[in-house]
Amino acid sequence: MELDGLRRIDEPLAESPFAADALRPIHELNRRLLSILIDEARKPAGTTPSVSVLGQQLGRLPDEMQSRLAGIPISLVDAGFLLEHRWASIAAGSRHEKDSPISELVLPRPRALELAPVLFSLAASTARTSRESARLIFGMSLATADAFGQFTVPTVQWLGQARAHWVRPRWHCHPDIWGRLAWTAMHTGSAGVPPLGIRAVCRLLADLVLETHMEAETRNA
Repeated sequence: MELDGLRRIDEPLAESPFAADALRPIHELNRRLLSILIDEARKPAGTTPSVSVLGQQLGRLPDEMQSRLAGIPISLVDAGFLLEHRWASIAAGSRHEKDSPISELVLPRPRALELAPVLFSLAASTARTSRESARLIFGMSLATADAFGQFTVPTVQWLGQARAHWVRPRWHCHPDIWGRLAWTAMHTGSAGVPPLGIRAVCRLLADLVLETHMEAETRNA
């Protein structure tokens, strides 16, 4: 499966970031993540605990439900976009890693390298078009969205290789969130069940609100 990672990194998205064509690369990225999680969970040698749990959950879903889950309007792939200091440091020109060393990989490195170049390219393109859209799609803080909007092509390409180990499933430590999204995917259309995309966006917004509140408390302490 090929990902639509060939868009010029320095080219802002021409259409609305939430238009169907603009979201297609996000959906393809999500679908690739789901496939990776399922494949890794089925390996006889095993994988990391969080990947194993998520892969087993997803592997029980029919293909149609997996596609429905991948088609939500947010990226299910994360790279610590709420960690403002991480991205501010890179925007300032630093290439020294101060957190999350490579030994803390969630995905096996070859798998992370499949996702990282596309993730960072899409994040930068979206941030150049609309900071607020980047925040909603990728779960970025405002400072992170500002940083991605300023990253040069070489920086984005460097991130795709040198910081691939930051790439991981969103909410990888919270299989209960994935379970609720999977349940919603299975029951979308039933009375009283909110649309899957709305549920996912609300969960991401809750993360942003919590992080903003915690940052404000830290500044005021």
